Amino acid sequence: MSCLKRFWPACVLVLLGAGMLIWPPANQQGFLALNGMLNALPAPLWRFLSIFGDWPTALALMLAWSWRDPKRLPALIVAGVVGIALSVGLKAGFNVPRPPLVLPPGTVELLDRLPGNGSFPSGHALASAALATFVCQGMGRAGRWACYGLAALVALSRIAIGVHWPLDLMAGALLGWGTMRLAMARCWPGGWPRDVERTAEMILLVLLSGALAWLLGQRAMYADYWLRAGIAGAVALLGFVRLARRGH
Repeated sequence: MSCLKRFWPACVLVLLGAGMLIWPPANQQGFLALNGMLNALPAPLWRFLSIFGDWPTALALMLAWSWRDPKRLPALIVAGVVGIALSVGLKAGFNVPRPPLVLPPGTVELLDRLPGNGSFPSGHALASAALATFVCQGMGRAGRWACYGLAALVALSRIAIGVHWPLDLMAGALLGWGTMRLAMARCWPGGWPRDVERTAEMILLVLLSGALAWLLGQRAMYADYWLRAGIAGAVALLGFVRLARRGH
């Protein structure tokens, strides 16, 4: 029973994903049902939620959260690198077409740009699950439920926007949860020496600044794109100020 309590997110995702693999039409039918139901809510809400599945945003928020407990920094770096590599590699390997490219014209209302890469797995579901797992470590039951509930909404936003199948979300969420759980348990759980930690944080802040520059160079379609830049910019600024103060 204790094992089930610890690993219930994985059990739920595996069972749902197995059902869709056994009966493939459920994946398409599930998308159509959820897409129609979720689009009853305003499009800006889903685009806002989707922000928290962007890797730059998720990593920025995890970095800020690690300031409360610097021992988590190694897990952040390892899980972030592995998660991004899994997302990029699996998308290229499976090359699953996204819903608007498969379903009849007019079936899907696209609420954002259609990404040019493959659909499986969902990088947003992976990143948001990793973020939720990172943040909820040490929380009580209510805090864990809140974190995983928000991660589920971020994942569902990708169906509402029209760019992912349900199976993409389940695979991405399972990978994000598992990667972060393993990283937090196995990757220097006691943290790094202070000088190594400072160097690692500086590198992350420089990378985050590069991501911010890239975001600012994009042609914004909606106001939520600027929220992405705002989160990255705020964390980068606060991080550099924090390092400067610790250096004195």
